Amino acid sequence: MAIEGAKSKIITVSFKISNIQEDNKFFNIPGEISDPETIKDKILQKYKTEHGILQGFIDEKRIVLQWYPDKVNDDAEKINLEATELSKQKKFEMAILKLRKAISLNEIDVDYLYKLGLIYFETKNYKESIEYLTRVVKICPIHFRAYLLLGINWIKLRKFDNAEKFVLDSYRLNPSNMMTLLNLGAIFSIQKRFNEAIDMFNSAIQLSSTETRAYLGLARIYNMLNDIEASNGYFKKVIELAPGSQMAEYAKRAITVFEKPEVNSQVKEGDSEQFSKGLDFYLSGNYIRSSDKYKEYLKNHPSDDYAWYLLGETKIRTGELDEAVDCFKRAIRLNAKRGLYYKSLGVALHFQSKSKEVLEVMKKAIEIGKKDALSLSLQGIHQLRIHKVTDSINTLNLALKKNPNNPIALYNLAMAYMKLEEVDKAVNILNEMKRFQYYVPLKENAKKLLRKIG
Repeated sequence: MAIEGAKSKIITVSFKISNIQEDNKFFNIPGEISDPETIKDKILQKYKTEHGILQGFIDEKRIVLQWYPDKVNDDAEKINLEATELSKQKKFEMAILKLRKAISLNEIDVDYLYKLGLIYFETKNYKESIEYLTRVVKICPIHFRAYLLLGINWIKLRKFDNAEKFVLDSYRLNPSNMMTLLNLGAIFSIQKRFNEAIDMFNSAIQLSSTETRAYLGLARIYNMLNDIEASNGYFKKVIELAPGSQMAEYAKRAITVFEKPEVNSQVKEGDSEQFSKGLDFYLSGNYIRSSDKYKEYLKNHPSDDYAWYLLGETKIRTGELDEAVDCFKRAIRLNAKRGLYYKSLGVALHFQSKSKEVLEVMKKAIEIGKKDALSLSLQGIHQLRIHKVTDSINTLNLALKKNPNNPIALYNLAMAYMKLEEVDKAVNILNEMKRFQYYVPLKENAKKLLRKIG
């Protein structure tokens, strides 16, 4: 295919000239070169590659770089589209086979290589992910997303020096990316480079004043620095911004531990650390390690309802649903006034398809305050499953008032209208789901149902 076709795969980054002048990656002596054209040529040389077309131009106080491949293979593109659909459906093994076939037709297409790296990351095959992403940045040295994902892979492998290198490379190319700032903050925190970590988290907050993860990162740093007043201030900000979330619950627990030590006077040395590590592992996605820490903590504190609840949350995510149900029931026995516990029990029972039990539990959750979109959606879904169609429609409409873009409520509302043979209403809802700009699995189900309706 002609080069014009290849421009559809263009990668663009831009640099502030003043930032480049001060960056020792480009110049040994800060500010030694001031001529924009000379700086542009220096940058082009730094990111030079044997593959594709790299161009640069000056836009006022910025230098813009653009890279695109020198060829596109039409047959490979068709296979790539098939792989993309399979990946959306979480059919990763089939998507991998398709992408490898596409790469066999065009081995320097960074789109295919990056998607393979992303799939391997999603399936926790970090070394394979690194292999393909490394190929991406060799072919396209300004691929900031590949650098960032390389860094996150190395974080998962606990190789923080490697992680820092790649995330910094991404930061140079795209300093306004939230995930880049948060990951650099996390890396610097682990390395105990607290001033640099604070700078990164503050930069994230400047980018978005409601970025809860940045406030949580700052709270942890000031906790480690034993600045309890500052730490608790940031924990309280997390609670304010994300009430009811896992991060807010973590923050509440942390404030309790550090503001009211007398409450924990009976806690054995190391127990609080077990609890905190459990939360840390949970928030980082390591649910097995998180579960282990909670179990150790509960050996000495079997009456801690919140710890039983958190253990149940880890069990849901590891697919141990019977254990999750048991944990939530224990939490409720210890504290029957928390709607959160009933809601999570309802989620676990939902995954077990126990409709009557879900309805009983969700009724209780809603009665004591959990009238959110998910609670109402679960109630509506299981009303539909036991053929209470009119009740289901009413409940799902209440859920949609809470969140009009709730795909699970929309899809099941369409199914309810189908039960009543009100096909036009169902079709309108399904067409609305088709127009979603983001991917959700139920969007694909909506398309299939529309085709079936004809």
